[in-house]
Amino acid sequence: MRSQEYSIGIFIFMIISMLVFVGVIVLFYQKTDMSNVKTGEKALMGLIVLGVIVSAIFAAVQMLDGFLF
Repeated sequence: MRSQEYSIGIFIFMIISMLVFVGVIVLFYQKTDMSNVKTGEKALMGLIVLGVIVSAIFAAVQMLDGFLF
C-alpha cells in the first residue's frame, strides 16, 4: 500500500506541474498579439498542449491499474 500512496503523490505533483506549465502558456499567449505569431508556432504550442493532455490521460489510466510507471 505504501507504493500506491507514493504513486498517488507523484500523480498529484505531475498534474500540478502540468497545470502550471499550461498556465504559463496561457499567460504568454494572452499578452501576445496573435497576428504576429507564425503558423508553425501556433502548431507547436497546440501539439505541446496536446502532449500534456495525452500524458495526463496516460498517467490517469496507469493509476486506475494501481501503479504509476
